[in-house]
Amino acid sequence: MKAVRAAVVGLVVAAIVCACDRLPTAATPLLAARSGSGPSKKSGLVSCGQTYDSVTQLIGRKGGGFAVGPHYLFVDSLALSDTVRITAVAPSDTVRWVRFRPDGLVFQPTGDGWSALLYTNYTDCGVSTSDTLRVAQVSDALSILGYLQSYSKIKKNLWSQGQQYVVGLLQHFSNYAVAW
Repeated sequence: MKAVRAAVVGLVVAAIVCACDRLPTAATPLLAARSGSGPSKKSGLVSCGQTYDSVTQLIGRKGGGFAVGPHYLFVDSLALSDTVRITAVAPSDTVRWVRFRPDGLVFQPTGDGWSALLYTNYTDCGVSTSDTLRVAQVSDALSILGYLQSYSKIKKNLWSQGQQYVVGLLQHFSNYAVAW
């Protein structure tokens, strides 16, 4: 059941990303970390707890995906040249972050304009629907190293905050967190 849910979420995320903006054909470098500049006055990592979860899965040339806590990883077909054992850990913490291994695994560019996506749900984080979040690459000490090209979506409901999530385009494996 989890595999089916992850596949459906993957298709939805892929459709959203493709509908939002087309990527340039060249690889997008990690954006430099900014302190206090940009549309939001808030900076740093979003305070949002998560419980521990860990998943190890094999993903090969056909691509694939899986969920670990509130995070979903999707790897496009042909983004990997061989089968790789991928481990994702969502540590129990006060920020919403995930660690991917093998560290530094680089994805090959694909014809779809994306190689791998990290989808993170932050609905239960108490973030205003007027705020736009993004995915940051972070060190083991949770210092922001830079920002990924990100898409933030909010699906409002009359009775609640609705669904809030951010999608980051991954070029390689590292640690990633939800940030302002």
